[in-house]
Amino acid sequence: MLILSVSEAKRQIKDLVEQAGRRKEVFYITRYSRPKAVMMSVEQYESLVRQVSQLQGDLARIWAALDAPGDPAEPILLPTPDGGTRLFQPRRPVTPSVREAIRRAAQFALAQRERAPEQIIQDGRAALERARQAAALSGQAIEAEVEAACGD
Repeated sequence: MLILSVSEAKRQIKDLVEQAGRRKEVFYITRYSRPKAVMMSVEQYESLVRQVSQLQGDLARIWAALDAPGDPAEPILLPTPDGGTRLFQPRRPVTPSVREAIRRAAQFALAQRERAPEQIIQDGRAALERARQAAALSGQAIEAEVEAACGD
């Protein structure tokens, strides 16, 4: 990955096109030090488009499976803390919409088990940071320890 300004890219355009096609180089082109464009080979671009398309299809199938109403007679397996599952057996009648919500939550929880602990930790930290920033922007949180000491 090479970073070039627009003026540098203009001067070297023929060489850049050759390198992008031959050596599979990727060039970031900046204007006023901010990325504005990317130059890469057609093969790399088409590969990225295929991957995105495949991921979008996979994601659509996952959402369709989660959104599909379940058979009321189909058992719902709930995850247990020990890593197993147990059958959902309500003690009183539940409406079809509640049953469906429980089924979807159980599917989501079971799918979360397959995630790596590092990914869960990273996502948790990102969520905490977003919550901290939102609280600071709304004036509900102390952004720094200095702010707490000044009010004492």
